[in-house]
Amino acid sequence: MKKNISILTLIMLLLGIVAGLSAKSFVSSLSFIGTIYINLLKFLIGPVVFTSIVPTIYHSAKRKDSRLSKAIITYMAMFLATYLLMSLLVILIDPAKGFSFPATDWNGTAQSLSVQDIIVNLFPSNIVSIFADTKLFAIILFAYALGIVLNQVKKGERIAEDIEIVRDVFFKILEYIMYLTPLAVFALISNTVANYGAVIIGVGLKYIAMAYLGGLCTIIVIMMLPVWIFAGISPAAYLKKVYKVWLVSLTTCSSAATLPTTMKVCKEEFGVPDEVVDIVSPLGCTIHMCGGAVSFALLGLFCSRMYQIEVSLPLYLLMALSALLINMSAPGIPNGGVVIGATYLQLLGIPLDFIGFYSGLYKILDMLYTTLNVTGNITANVLIAKFRKGS
Repeated sequence: MKKNISILTLIMLLLGIVAGLSAKSFVSSLSFIGTIYINLLKFLIGPVVFTSIVPTIYHSAKRKDSRLSKAIITYMAMFLATYLLMSLLVILIDPAKGFSFPATDWNGTAQSLSVQDIIVNLFPSNIVSIFADTKLFAIILFAYALGIVLNQVKKGERIAEDIEIVRDVFFKILEYIMYLTPLAVFALISNTVANYGAVIIGVGLKYIAMAYLGGLCTIIVIMMLPVWIFAGISPAAYLKKVYKVWLVSLTTCSSAATLPTTMKVCKEEFGVPDEVVDIVSPLGCTIHMCGGAVSFALLGLFCSRMYQIEVSLPLYLLMALSALLINMSAPGIPNGGVVIGATYLQLLGIPLDFIGFYSGLYKILDMLYTTLNVTGNITANVLIAKFRKGS
């Protein structure tokens, strides 16, 4: 069903472009559908993020294994390196230059964020207010803290299980909302094209090209180069071994579906010991690193540029940290990239109007992001195995 929705979304994206160019009066009457879609995403962001993080952190904290901690540190380092690399590329190329996206629910000014503001916002005075006002950073940190503390109290496991049940309920609701994606994309894209003309097509193509350029650079700099330097595997040999995983990731767009192939390649092609693969690979499948870094860095900086939001150093650090936390702790969300992307923009105070357009592009982007995630998974396995031998 998910695959059918993705294909239908691409079809509606193309139809929306045609309708926006040829039937402006008709598509304007459908704009409310896009508004409803964005509102529904906003409505579920807080509950979905909270109920996703708590069980994930609970189970992670429960496993006390040095290999697990090494894997987490490796994945975090790869994420931050990829995020920085992608940020530099976006700043240098500036794919959003010369284009401003319409913001229907924004007052036109960016919220001023200082280090003091960021720290104060982490400690709200009312637990209800963080959900009522969708204070996502506070929600994320509260969820992390709760997941850790549940390991230290009686019946903590039962509470974690109850939260997992609530999470599954929200996921099911979200799954039904995702059925609206093709229609919402048609409404949002057609209205955007009606307002901006064919130039919006160029913006979409530039966004996709920027993502794939960042992905290529990530594979070379963050994956092939370290494996070559530390494990002695040349880029040609690396590509010859890893392409088998790409065939699966590009067609399934699922790290979970690719996991058996990922583990097989790690063991048989790269000679990574079973005891490393059996721990590191499932973790990498869960916390999805390098693809998420490319996605978050591009989305955040691209949208900041479109809305003329100046990205100061404190704001950039907040962007990187929040991207890391969200990426590590919100797995398994249906059509996850769109929802998590909306979560990210909401957290940063950036308008969500671009998300409708982003939904139409996401199938093409998801092929790249999933491939980067599974390739990063293999790289982490190889590096951890190498350092383990050397220790």
